[in-house]
Amino acid sequence: MEDEEFVDSCMGGKPRKAGKFASSLRLSLWSEHLGLHPREIGQIKDPIIDSTYKDIWMATAKTNTMIYHDVFSCIPSDLIHSRSSLRQCMVHWKAKLGHTTIDLGVAPKKLESYQNGNTKETEPMERLDLVKGHLVCFPLDFMCEEDLRPGFKESEYYASPHVFH
Repeated sequence: MEDEEFVDSCMGGKPRKAGKFASSLRLSLWSEHLGLHPREIGQIKDPIIDSTYKDIWMATAKTNTMIYHDVFSCIPSDLIHSRSSLRQCMVHWKAKLGHTTIDLGVAPKKLESYQNGNTKETEPMERLDLVKGHLVCFPLDFMCEEDLRPGFKESEYYASPHVFH
């Protein structure tokens, strides 16, 4: 498919022509991913400038990630860097939820936050209502302090390292 109609657009702050279909598809998908209202689509007209990518795309992903972490204590998480911190997290959430195992997707009845030295309780759904769109950050720092290469007794040890890259 080739666009035969073009519209005025911006790329990197410079005026450009973009295919009408390609441009409308990108704006539609981005606005869905970001949870934007139709009146906010103008904010993402230029996809590669910092004010779009860093200030909108990445900021939305970081905010959503922290909300999901606060409510569900998602694993994997960038806040868990080692096996010991993973064990501590599991013990904490088992005690908090009252379960003998961590059930994925189970939120506590109330969320605790601290403001001015006081504990404040909120409903998990109140936090989840703040999620915009579908973006979250991929946890690149999960277990970053651990050597996760296969051990001598594991069959993966004998495979070429190129298999895992």
